[in-house]
Amino acid sequence: MKDRIVEIIEQETESHRKFKHFEELTGIGARKWQNLQQGKQRANDEMIEAIGKRWPQYAYWLVTGETDEAHGHTSPILERIRADLKRVGKAA
Repeated sequence: MKDRIVEIIEQETESHRKFKHFEELTGIGARKWQNLQQGKQRANDEMIEAIGKRWPQYAYWLVTGETDEAHGHTSPILERIRADLKRVGKAA
């Protein structure tokens, strides 16, 4: 779960202020997200619920580790690949 949350943080935030930005997006303090990434805290119900509400497309992947694109359930990894492919397509 921790690794998937960190993946969402990396995908959805500005890199130079990622925890503060994630706080703004979820309403949960930056220190909690930082502690989670550093292994000082485990994901709790509040964190999982906040992510699921803000990014419902990631909710299924967050709790199962699987995607179901036919039903709109994706992952930050797939979203990054799509964005990269669009960028490459524009450059070609």
